[in-house]
Parts: sequence; structure tokens; C-alpha cells
Amino acid sequence: MSKLEFADLEGLKVLMRHLNGELDGKVDKESGKQLSTNDFTDAYKKKLDDIEAGATNVIVDSSLDASSTNPVQNKVIKAEIDKKMDKTQKGSPGGVAELGNDGKVPAAQLPSFVDDTVEGYLNGGNFYEDSAHSKKITGEAGKIYVDLSTNKVYRWSGTVFVEVSASLALGTTSSTAGRGDWVQEAYTHANSPHAPTTAATQSVMGLMAPTDKKKLDDIGAISTADIEALFA
Repeated sequence: MSKLEFADLEGLKVLMRHLNGELDGKVDKESGKQLSTNDFTDAYKKKLDDIEAGATNVIVDSSLDASSTNPVQNKVIKAEIDKKMDKTQKGSPGGVAELGNDGKVPAAQLPSFVDDTVEGYLNGGNFYEDSAHSKKITGEAGKIYVDLSTNKVYRWSGTVFVEVSASLALGTTSSTAGRGDWVQEAYTHANSPHAPTTAATQSVMGLMAPTDKKKLDDIGAISTADIEALFA
């Protein structure tokens, strides 16, 4: 049809109702916007397309990195962790010493000059940590070794354990020392009243009357020479 033709006024009213119904399904035009273009960039649209339904699409770094720009990684946490000591440094050369169950640094982590006295048990020319002689101690120069079974002190010569100072030998010869109890007994005897022991004195005492012997006993300890001088 080249032109609209209406049979009558009623037909025109029907057409208007139809047009109004179509117009009600449209949105009003806003200035500066076109229905044929996006109201946001294609990059933003792509981000929305990449998000799955119900997901937040958050990516967490697999490791801490001070240069990361991921907002999920807190750089403050990384900075604090960097202040901590690596556990591999505990008890390691160039690291830090540990503490034993007794609250002290183990001897194995101390310089040798700090722990230069070693206690153990000497047996068969070797030192051991235990009295059962099952844990051998390796000798070191500059240390002294105390045998707990005898309290003798030794040093490591490089090949054998040598007693630092030979122990004093006890005996009754010219190369030995007398026992302390013997010396004390002799000293006590010398300073107490007792009968003379020489043959000459005993003979003189045998000729004396009992009353004279008692007088000598009452005087106290006198020497053999004093008695013999009385009868010269």
C-alpha cells in the first residue's frame, strides 16, 4: 500500500491502540547513549564473561613474593616472615646454637676451649663416656681427661693418653711415700708416755724396785738417755 487508508474513525482507533502497545515495550532514549553500543569497555565485559556463576574469581599466589601486586597477598606478612630465622640455621655452622633439655648449650656446639675438661672412664688405653666402655671418646690436644673411676688426670699426646702427673706411690721403700695413718700413729706414740725400748734401758728398768718404776711413770715420758744418765 502506498498510503494508509482507514475505513473509518473506528479503524483509526484500533491502529492507535496497537501503536501504543508497541511503544510501551520500548525504553526512553537518553542523551549521549546509543542502544547499539556498550555502556562500558570491552575489557570490563571480558572480565564479566570470565567469571563463573557464583564465583569470585580470586587468584591466590602459590608462594610469597615481595614484588607481588596480588591484593590477596599481604606484603606486611611477607616482611614479618623475612625477619624470622630459618630453621636450618639451628645448630649449624654459621648459624645459632641450640639449648638442650637442661637449658644449656650442648657441648658439641661449644668451642673446644670452652669445654676443655672431659670426664670419662679410662680402660685399655682408651677413654669412654660410660663405665661400660661402650662409647669411645676421641682424644684431642689441648684438653684434659679425668678418669672418674680413679680421679687421675690425663692428656692426649697424639697417640696415647698420658697421665699429667704421676700418682704418688705408697709403700715402705725409699722411692715410696708412707701412709698417712702410719705417720699419725708414730707421731702419737712419740708424744705419749711409754716404756723405753732399748736393751740397755730395759735392763736398768728390770733392776729397779716397783716403787722406783712408779715414780718414773708418774714423771711422764722421758728419753732413754735421761734414764741411763741417772745410773751413770
